[in-house]
Amino acid sequence: MVETKELLPKRVVGYIHEMGVRSLDHLAENAGEDSSAAMQALIGNWKSMTAGEKEAFIARVADAVVEVVAASAALPVGLKLGKKAAKATGKVIRKQTKQIRKAAKKADKADKPKKAKAKKADKPKKAKNADQA
Repeated sequence: MVETKELLPKRVVGYIHEMGVRSLDHLAENAGEDSSAAMQALIGNWKSMTAGEKEAFIARVADAVVEVVAASAALPVGLKLGKKAAKATGKVIRKQTKQIRKAAKKADKADKPKKAKAKKADKPKKAKNADQA
């Protein structure tokens, strides 16, 4: 696996790490009693940690954030390839759907007996010259 510190510049990794420490310290100081149970548990754990434990925790969180940021940087390339694959897949699906519809229509026509066309009843022909009759 690639070392997370190699994915982004050192300044960015350091900034993410420092912001993590500041954010959790700020959250622990300013969170109200109306916070969710999960938030209260996080704050309680954060306050009970030693400085070394806090650094280790933030290092793991920062590593995860760095991986997400690095992955999102590669996302546009993945999106372009994904769109091409989706377009090609859609084309194949449409083609197969068209073939299935044609086959179903053909089978439907084969199942139905042909209707005999009713001949029109012979109408009495009018004399060309009404005077002659």
